Amino acid sequence: MTTSDTQEIARLFEKTFRREPLGAHRGISEGEGDDIAQASVQDPVSFVIEDTTLPGPLRLVAFRTSCILTAEGLAQKAEKIAKEGIDDSVQAILNRMTELWLAKSTVLETNPSAKVMKFMALGVDTDYEGQGLAKDLLNVSMEKAVQVGCDAVTVVASAFATQHLFSKRLGFELMGRVRYSDFTWVNPKTGKEERPFESLVEPEFLEVYEKRLV
Repeated sequence: MTTSDTQEIARLFEKTFRREPLGAHRGISEGEGDDIAQASVQDPVSFVIEDTTLPGPLRLVAFRTSCILTAEGLAQKAEKIAKEGIDDSVQAILNRMTELWLAKSTVLETNPSAKVMKFMALGVDTDYEGQGLAKDLLNVSMEKAVQVGCDAVTVVASAFATQHLFSKRLGFELMGRVRYSDFTWVNPKTGKEERPFESLVEPEFLEVYEKRLV
């Protein structure tokens, strides 16, 4: 993935994330795809697949965006959240998953200079599903994580298929889960406690996983 891919990734993210439980429940906010793309291009662990037979200029048909987490970066993000809060329910529940992962993981605890690759988003154009593109992106991402010296990989899985993939087929360890319907947050716009995913019951849980690489 390069900076020239960000516009296409944003477009495909906004198209495909609507099929994920969180996206289907809440919808896609304006600019959300661009935020994901811009965050993912910072580290060399995100990949795209293009169909070169297409006339162009839009040839990107799949992506796997990732980033590299460090103890310093996580501390800075936690400090920013403490000061500014979170104004989006999806980001709030994802932040909760990070907290659960950090509470159980020993990677950064035993090695403060460790690096952890985080899978952020996956998107495959509907016309290209069932061709193994997601698996190809997963494999190359894991290989790159090893090459750049990551000690582990973490991922938040929101759907049945991805939860089964990481836990049953890829050997990731479950680090924490939150029942969608039980999750509460204080909406900064209203100042009231809410259950933004109370009606989301399939799947029942949002889960976070980890796989050690060393």
